[in-house]
Amino acid sequence: KVTNMSTMFNNCIKLTTIPLLNTGEATTMGYMFGSCSQLINITLLDTSKATNMYAMFKDCNKLTKIDISKLGDSNSYFASKCYSLKTLIIRIMNTIPSLQSNSFIDCYHFYGTVNTTYNPDGLKDGRIYVPDDKVESLKAATNWSVFADIIVPLSTYVEEV
Repeated sequence: KVTNMSTMFNNCIKLTTIPLLNTGEATTMGYMFGSCSQLINITLLDTSKATNMYAMFKDCNKLTKIDISKLGDSNSYFASKCYSLKTLIIRIMNTIPSLQSNSFIDCYHFYGTVNTTYNPDGLKDGRIYVPDDKVESLKAATNWSVFADIIVPLSTYVEEV
């Protein structure tokens, strides 16, 4: 029944994994995992009611994958400085969510930026998986278009074993 989960795990610098959480009623998730510098993977989080996802994963520099049900419109700095982020899965999109231009700052695998520690080859090898019927619209949408070459249909996602 919790609706505000802001800063719940903020600055938990030794946290490496997240247990299955019931986040289905949460509307506010700002900085929920901010500065969790050892966090590697997020299992599917129910963000279906979330509107505020401000800096939700900011400074999670070892985080490689985020799996959420939907992206809230308040998403400034959503995953900024997630240097290792390669996979973002957004499972539900009734409409095209707005994307702030700073949502993925320093996500090296989304921009193809060379960094000797996190992306030494400078590859733009990240993927943003979205519902199949939204792929083309997202590729043309404001602030999403910069990621057009890495936005792919959710149906092509293969779950890691």
